[in-house]
Amino acid sequence: MDTLQTSSCESDPKQVLTSKECEPTNFKNNAHSVRILEDLQSLRKNEVLCDSRFETDDGCATFGHKNVLMAASPYFRALFKSRKICKTGNNTVNIKKLDSTVLQLLLDYIYTGEIIVTKENVQGLLPASNLLQLEFVNGACIEFLQKQLDASNCLGIRVFARLHNCTELLASSETLIKKQFLEVVKSDEFLSLSFEDVVKIISCNDLAVPYEEKICSAVFYRLPTTINPNNIYVSHN
Repeated sequence: MDTLQTSSCESDPKQVLTSKECEPTNFKNNAHSVRILEDLQSLRKNEVLCDSRFETDDGCATFGHKNVLMAASPYFRALFKSRKICKTGNNTVNIKKLDSTVLQLLLDYIYTGEIIVTKENVQGLLPASNLLQLEFVNGACIEFLQKQLDASNCLGIRVFARLHNCTELLASSETLIKKQFLEVVKSDEFLSLSFEDVVKIISCNDLAVPYEEKICSAVFYRLPTTINPNNIYVSHN
């Protein structure tokens, strides 16, 4: 009889914890999503189950999975949901605005969550991340450039920031120009400025210089001889 009772209890899981109240417990595998991405990246590298192919102007091709790309990028979501792609069923997409190296880096980021920014690739990565609407990569590029800012490159970075509508980077470069103006004037980038740009910079009220004459002497020493100093009016109200 005892054997029968034990068997009955084991066959009914609801009776196992009747002597104690148990609250539902949530368990989360923190490594699960990482492993999934690693496996998906492996599939992509080996071109397994890939349903999208990207071609760039340099003749290179790379592959991906539409569902992964759509989940990561609003650009890809709109692209693959477009009526043209849906109707034709064409899996090949020509992306003329990106080179293959930059595209490969961004696809690797989508599958891994990691991106390596260097001085060699940052000027390609930032506009490309804007195009694909990858905010993290865009922020990483801006942070990288902000850390590289100095008197020798701030004018060029300011132009780059303005071109790509990076307001935070633009503000950082302009702040450095004002703080280190006397050093900026010595840079090669300063010589490439237009007459109008020079006037705009030296007309700022908050240039970090001891006195106005110091601005004029520093600028005139570096300006091409074809520019007439008498045409420059510095306004500091």
